[in-house]
Amino acid sequence: MARNTTLYLSALTAGLTAALFGYSVGFIGGIIVLPSFLSHFSLSHLPPSALASTQAQIITSWLLGALFGVPLGMPFCSRYGRKGCLFMAGGLYVLGAGMQLLDIGIEGFEVGRALNGLGVGVGTLGGPMYISEVSPPSKRGMLMSSYQTILQLSALAGFWGAFLSHSSFPSSSAVQWQLPTAIQLIPGLLLLFGTCFIPETPSFLASKGRDEEAERSLVRLRGAKGEEWLVEGEMQEIRDAACIASLLEDKKAPFFKEILKPGIRRRLVVGVGLMIAQNMVGLNALNYYAPVIFMSAGFTSVSASLFLTGVFGVVKLLSAIAFMFVFVKIRGNRFWLLLGSSLCGICMLVLAYFVAKIPSVGQQGEAKLTLGGVVSVLTVYIFAFSFSVSLGPISWNVCSEIFPLHINSKCCAITTCTQWLFQIVIAYITPHLLTTIGWGTYLLYALCCLLTILFVYFSVPETRNVPLGREMDALFDDEKDMDEEEEMEEETETTLLLKHGQRERRGSLGVYT
Repeated sequence: MARNTTLYLSALTAGLTAALFGYSVGFIGGIIVLPSFLSHFSLSHLPPSALASTQAQIITSWLLGALFGVPLGMPFCSRYGRKGCLFMAGGLYVLGAGMQLLDIGIEGFEVGRALNGLGVGVGTLGGPMYISEVSPPSKRGMLMSSYQTILQLSALAGFWGAFLSHSSFPSSSAVQWQLPTAIQLIPGLLLLFGTCFIPETPSFLASKGRDEEAERSLVRLRGAKGEEWLVEGEMQEIRDAACIASLLEDKKAPFFKEILKPGIRRRLVVGVGLMIAQNMVGLNALNYYAPVIFMSAGFTSVSASLFLTGVFGVVKLLSAIAFMFVFVKIRGNRFWLLLGSSLCGICMLVLAYFVAKIPSVGQQGEAKLTLGGVVSVLTVYIFAFSFSVSLGPISWNVCSEIFPLHINSKCCAITTCTQWLFQIVIAYITPHLLTTIGWGTYLLYALCCLLTILFVYFSVPETRNVPLGREMDALFDDEKDMDEEEEMEEETETTLLLKHGQRERRGSLGVYT
């Protein structure tokens, strides 16, 4: 079989949806404190509380867009395919990025951010789905892990882009904030361009009864042109999976009744709970407001705070890579969730103690650098490491593997929407907490870490290396559901045998090929 370059290029193209996500998160915290940005939008003379409110609106407008992008993308993805979903994500993202560059006031900037967020929300649904469906089993883990790596790399580019722009251009120049904003167009346009040339997923095509197109797509993805017989087995598995999914969809109860079943409900509690915990322990507060937090710790120079924010991104990237290649092989998910949440809680307590010693916490430009400020910054980095080897990757992994296949996409949409919803909550309340209760903000997040530890200990089972199907059902005490699934499996197996028999008879007559 020829080297399947198409597979890697296709996965990379879909992975650009992670770049949309990562860069948007990475650069915004840096530009909303740039003097040129504050001056351009007449924000520099606002009192701290009013400025914090405006900063929160800028960030939450994007998050609201992302939240609504997930349900918007679901029917589009089902009807027009995974490629259509990717194209929609890129188009909305580029439209939003362009609108942010127009000189139409802070309200127009926020509308652009909302459109931008819609594209990211659609992309977080379509990107991972595309990669999963085009990947062979032997490469699926590696290609799915690359999605997280692209996200962290692009977030890092956003962090450093804001810093370099501040260092390279005078505060009187609008280019200082416009250049990092314009860079958003690059991954968006690349996604639009690349999507035109990648194949649709064989699974989607088979689900629509377009078997010949599905086989051509698979041959292209596996680099098997001229050796089509090499993919016959995999193609048959894809056809069978599409048939089973269709039969299960027809036989199962409506979705709202499905999720009321005890086993499904327990899985949703685990998935939704982990997504809530992922946000409530405080990492996204650091993502969006790291420069402001470093200023409150005593690093009052904008350059210094942005530099430290860039280092924060490096720590997250290296930690994600370490987890992917080292930590995930050492212990199970529960161990890392419990250890990581504990370390995150300790870090928040340390931050609360030292930041409380800094004068005028929350008043940018007034805090003085002290030993406590230095310790606070180091603690932020330890927190980033602890999160990136626990709640960061594991929450997404668990949500992708615990739900039955026939309702997996809908349940994942629920957990993804939960993730975006609580990102909105954190993005909105963090600046207000920092300007009102100061160091008490970190105590609040420490309490959330404690609640996360209790939730994981009592509610989250070990799912690592547990196969889908009856073993996963048993893990969630799904005895009744297991019996129902067994009956349905017997029915679907009979149906598949009949379909295979029909294909063989048609093939012998020269009708079916």
